[in-house]
Amino acid sequence: MQPLLFRSGVRSTSRWALLLLLTACGTASVYLTVTRPAEINLSDYRKIAIADFESMKGNTSRRADDLADKITEGLFASQAYEVLDRQNLAAILQEHSLGESGLIDENTAPQIGKIIGSAAILFGRIQSASYSDEVTIQKPYTDKDGKIHNYQVRRAIYQLSATLKVIDVETARILAVKTLSATSRASKRADNKLPAKIDPNTLYMRCVNDISREFLRMIAPYQVQVRAAFLTDKLLPEVDQAVGLFRAGEWEDGIAILERVTRKKGLESDVQAKTFYNLGLALISTGRYDEAIEQLKTALSLDPTSKRIQSMILRAKEEKASAEKLEEQMSEG
Repeated sequence: MQPLLFRSGVRSTSRWALLLLLTACGTASVYLTVTRPAEINLSDYRKIAIADFESMKGNTSRRADDLADKITEGLFASQAYEVLDRQNLAAILQEHSLGESGLIDENTAPQIGKIIGSAAILFGRIQSASYSDEVTIQKPYTDKDGKIHNYQVRRAIYQLSATLKVIDVETARILAVKTLSATSRASKRADNKLPAKIDPNTLYMRCVNDISREFLRMIAPYQVQVRAAFLTDKLLPEVDQAVGLFRAGEWEDGIAILERVTRKKGLESDVQAKTFYNLGLALISTGRYDEAIEQLKTALSLDPTSKRIQSMILRAKEEKASAEKLEEQMSEG
């Protein structure tokens, strides 16, 4: 059985990838890629249209187009919506004589809605963009060979801010709006000469990528890497065996081992607590949240002051809520 780490009920849509197994002091950690729910539930909208983004002056620009293209690319990759890009919308406007210029804005959105039906439409506006590049000279020093070093440091900063708004294309009701900002930095150092130039376009595109990624997490499920750290102990060699099975994707066999370990006799209470903690963590990893919480409560009864166990109980509850939210978003609207 493959892991359903921190989610339930939507196994067919999950994309799990066991990335690696590490052994640290006192733990054996399994890292997995999991799907998280979007911040805002737009599951009622199966289509999303991308309008023309505006520059700070209210017209089109390279920055506006770059951000719109990056978000469009991310939406296609998410497979959460049927995406209508700006070229498609412009063609619709011109075909139906709804706009001489083909420009999609909040005034023409309701007209688009009459044709494409229920959908969300995304507008964007660049609020600010700035780039700075300065060189500072550090205090010279002389090395042991008598050579003088006069280091110069070039520091560059690109800052970008944009407001993104999602509205209902038929009613013009605002569904989400947020201003997002990103900052990208780079530096270069040289001895007794001017440092090489820093490419501002590289920093600019990092900002575009950061804003796009943050916005997409608002409106579409996304993937993150999470860590499941099982507690090891010299008295519990079975834990390494179970984690090895988890690494191979054999979660049920590994859980069976951890269940047997909880019945092991002659263990001190703090070590016994580890057995129930590990079982609870494994159950979370397969989406069995209620069972996991019960096992973690047993662990806490054996080690009442453990902050780790207390935190994992809270995490199990949060992940259960997150899984339910994701299931709602992934269901058909």
